Amino acid sequence: MEDMRPSSSRHQAVKKRQRQEAPHEEERGPLTRQIHVDLVSQKPKVSFILDNAAIKKALIKKKWVVANGIDDEAALRRQNKNPDEYMSQTVHVVLKSLLDSPLNKYGLIGAIYVKIANGSVFEVKPHVRIPRTLARFSGLMLELMEKSRIRTSDTHETLIRSVVEPLTRHLPSNSRIVGISKRSPKLVNVADFVNATSDDTHLVFVVGMSTSAEVNQPHIDDVISVTEYPVDAATCIDLICGACEEKWNCF
Repeated sequence: MEDMRPSSSRHQAVKKRQRQEAPHEEERGPLTRQIHVDLVSQKPKVSFILDNAAIKKALIKKKWVVANGIDDEAALRRQNKNPDEYMSQTVHVVLKSLLDSPLNKYGLIGAIYVKIANGSVFEVKPHVRIPRTLARFSGLMLELMEKSRIRTSDTHETLIRSVVEPLTRHLPSNSRIVGISKRSPKLVNVADFVNATSDDTHLVFVVGMSTSAEVNQPHIDDVISVTEYPVDAATCIDLICGACEEKWNCF
């Protein structure tokens, strides 16, 4: 079971926010992070669905692993497999960005769901500390695939678990599900979009993990584009988190 300890806050302004990487950071301490308790936590929360996540197992060096298209590219090509279908590193970066964000530290992320390309879905609790390195994250994902849940070793609290669709059964009744698509003709300023949303609404953003596939979730209420430029999933997440943090003064 991975140790997941609280990380440092990102102190840059919203428009200059950068994802923090800590590949050499030691992973010690508690399995769950501390969520900042403040009056802002009484505000409506926002949830995320990470769609089309390319988390897949492969036989690498006679061992089953959750492969990634960077480190395992040569081995995958030798097996006539497309490395682009093994992109666990994308999900790893996005989850770290979400869980390390001021938005999450203020307790304003309600839930995170990851839908794998094969159709299975798992939920990541917002107080989880995702492993810093891709190798450790891949090991965690392999354990999840084999056991359907990840628990703490001391209290046996479930931190990550497989869930059954439809996801709407797990979302609040006042949810508004918004898909993010670069092909959407509805280009919005994400800060204006978030500010215009009533505080009585629980926003749920569906962000695709694959650059070649569109978001594919039923019951989507709206589909928007948050930038006119070709950007990756992590940048979309940063834009959305930044807009919510600015609205709710999470600094």
